[in-house]
Amino acid sequence: MAWTTLTAAGGLVARDGKLLMVRQRRAYGVFWEMPSGYHEPGESLEQTAGREVLEETGIVVELGSLVCTLLWERESDQRRNLIAWFRADPVEDDAQPRPLVEEDIDAAEFVDPSALDGVHPLLRPVLDRWWIDGDASFHLHAHVLVRPDGTQDYRFRS
Repeated sequence: MAWTTLTAAGGLVARDGKLLMVRQRRAYGVFWEMPSGYHEPGESLEQTAGREVLEETGIVVELGSLVCTLLWERESDQRRNLIAWFRADPVEDDAQPRPLVEEDIDAAEFVDPSALDGVHPLLRPVLDRWWIDGDASFHLHAHVLVRPDGTQDYRFRS
């Protein structure tokens, strides 16, 4: 079986000391995540990030610098995702997020991610390095191990 690699992008949208996050329902749990999604043909990764933030939260953003790339690999089904995270700013200062309920997003809010329980385990290291430590740009590599009971374990390296 050959590996499948997919590309995605997302926005790190900060306002007033809080970060725009969505509460996403997945088959394996409900997690707080930064808005992101898969790249579509003909788009740049920056365009993907802006489109996904808009679709998932209703917030129009202006994209800035590349903050992080995250490559995660899951050997059990030979899949990898390469995700590019870009700094983004809301075009309207007072824009209010709206969740995309039809895509299993229960909430879209500006929150303090360091105080949240339930951040997706793949994204916690991104937040730790960028939001908490203030790293300007970095790469993370994650191996996702699927246990026989379906739970997942994440191992990271820079």
